[in-house]
Amino acid sequence: MRLNRLLLSIFFSLCFTSSFAQAPQEWQRHRAEFMRHLSAKSIAVFKASKEVTRNGDVEHEYRQDSDFYYLTGLTEKESMLILIPRGLNLPGLAQPAKEILFVMPRNPLSEIWDGIRLGVEGAQTQLGFNAVLTNDQFDKIFKAALAGSDTLYMKTGERQHPHAASPADSTQNALEALLGVTVADPGKILRRAREIKSPAEIALLRRAIDITCQAHREVMASAQTGMREYELQAMLEYTFTNNGSARLGFPSIVGSGPNSCILHYRAGARQMQSGDLVVIDIGAEYEMYTADVTRTIPISGKFTKEQAEIYNIVLAAQEAAMVIVKPGVTWRELTAAASRAIIEGLIKLDILKGTVEENLQSRSYRDFFLHGLGHYLGLDVHDVGTYGPFPVGAVFTIEPGIYISEATAKKYNLPAAYNNIGVRIEDDILVTEAGYENLSASAPRAVAEIEALMAEKGMFEKMAE
Repeated sequence: MRLNRLLLSIFFSLCFTSSFAQAPQEWQRHRAEFMRHLSAKSIAVFKASKEVTRNGDVEHEYRQDSDFYYLTGLTEKESMLILIPRGLNLPGLAQPAKEILFVMPRNPLSEIWDGIRLGVEGAQTQLGFNAVLTNDQFDKIFKAALAGSDTLYMKTGERQHPHAASPADSTQNALEALLGVTVADPGKILRRAREIKSPAEIALLRRAIDITCQAHREVMASAQTGMREYELQAMLEYTFTNNGSARLGFPSIVGSGPNSCILHYRAGARQMQSGDLVVIDIGAEYEMYTADVTRTIPISGKFTKEQAEIYNIVLAAQEAAMVIVKPGVTWRELTAAASRAIIEGLIKLDILKGTVEENLQSRSYRDFFLHGLGHYLGLDVHDVGTYGPFPVGAVFTIEPGIYISEATAKKYNLPAAYNNIGVRIEDDILVTEAGYENLSASAPRAVAEIEALMAEKGMFEKMAE
């Protein structure tokens, strides 16, 4: 029996070790921290993401719910987790189970089509759970765990915006009436926990960001007038895959010319013309953690005078915010620093009139700086967090931008040379004890650095040698 168990352990290690970049202790620590906030008479239930049909019998690529992954490390669908601080007696276990994972049973026929499942034994071996059951037992165990509980922590709606709490909607009210317990939002606990990244999480983010920065460098060297936006996208995403990223953190944004002024433009078929700026906002995902790095490049290899002027204002705004990052600083302070730098720069160019304070009060600068300064980064590109003072271990983006569409240029009576100048510069920042670290510094930001790299041999030229 012991030999069989050892052989089974070796088998699962060979099959699955490469899929788990974090040790089971990492997810155990996440669960323990979550349960520390629960009362003895409460339970928490988490469910895997549902598979979503794209069209016909074709599904979208499956991606696990980030909270579920954070607590379990499991990427499989049709799985559930029950956390019960007081414990629940289960057959075969000497101690009451406080963490119960439910997984799909092994099924040789299904696995021929969809791949090998972990199953009960694999989840125990690879994920560090003592209590693992097949998912057909969930209803029975849930009813037993609910008995004697007064609070159920469970998501009842989809989070619509990273700044917003999970909605307490009619589904929550219906559940409370049906189950006779208070239904609470687990996100209030998880937002703080996920905001502070562990060393293991930071290592995965570093890798995702390094891959993303490599893609930016490849495109800077390879981009040429006459290419279409989707050609740049293909180069970027090839570099992701070639460096170990199996999936995008979010759809790639490659916007050229007038499209550079569309904030979340998706790479299309537009042919890039001499004099265009191209905003490239991309993020490789590595072992479920995503980067988010933006660079703006001149497709011709050289910025025009007006493009360089606007670019340097955005760069100065980013630097103004970045240099004050330290534990305890707030989003409000960072945004104020970046906004002032943008206003000062636009006043110097005579695009904005009056004083900095007058423009802050009138908010005229918001005609150019169209979005927020940044967001948290982690398992989600717009990751969860408290939006309070930054703690050590927080990872977030700083991404000021200026966008001068033809309509905006007309409104401010600007010369035609300013038409369709969209500039965004985004970096991924880690809060440290000493201040901060720019995790994406390897992707050039300065005008001279970008132009120098764009003069080098690109991907296709190297292949032809």
